[in-house]
Amino acid sequence: MRIAIFLLAIVGAGFTGCGRPSAASPIKASTAVAEPTATKLENTPTKNPESTEHQNGAGAEHASVAAEPAPAPTPVGQRPPADRTVTRPGDAEKITWEDLNLGMQADVVFRPFMIGDDHRVKELEGKRISIVGYMHGGQAGQRGIKEFILLKNTQCKFGPGGQADHLADIKLKPEAGVPYSPSPIKVEGTLKLEPFEGPDGNTWSIYRLESAQIR
Repeated sequence: MRIAIFLLAIVGAGFTGCGRPSAASPIKASTAVAEPTATKLENTPTKNPESTEHQNGAGAEHASVAAEPAPAPTPVGQRPPADRTVTRPGDAEKITWEDLNLGMQADVVFRPFMIGDDHRVKELEGKRISIVGYMHGGQAGQRGIKEFILLKNTQCKFGPGGQADHLADIKLKPEAGVPYSPSPIKVEGTLKLEPFEGPDGNTWSIYRLESAQIR
């Protein structure tokens, strides 16, 4: 089942990265949007006082340059809404993706030292948690889905170019098959650390939610 999902993920991974600046998702200098700067116009004295036509033409040229539109901003992934439901005794512990953020870069191999002894993940491993995210597009149009990849936001990627701590492999309970949904979903399950190595040799995911349900 996991192999089929990973192949679907490669076909459906039309994402451009997690899109938000953070320790795990820096904005490269080459993709940063520069602030538009005003063009400084200087009054250059001329020897011929009758050359006003030339001066007007130069001014119009400068105005044209200054009026050019600024580059379009880099797309930002849509984040899921915060889960503000009331927690009752016995409920799964509500967490956010920041609790799982290890500061991993894209296309790297996971090593145990990346999770420090005092990291929140150490405390959460083995516990039943709930988290809100987006179903990976590799399952688009399917029904009766029992395993899928949950993404931190709509720009995150599973596979080459992705960040392994920005997603989780979800394995639903046998009776809990669901249809694909493009809307944010809340998933509840037992958190496990199970790094998965993709065909490129890098770690594609490190988290797994077992016996999961969509709430």
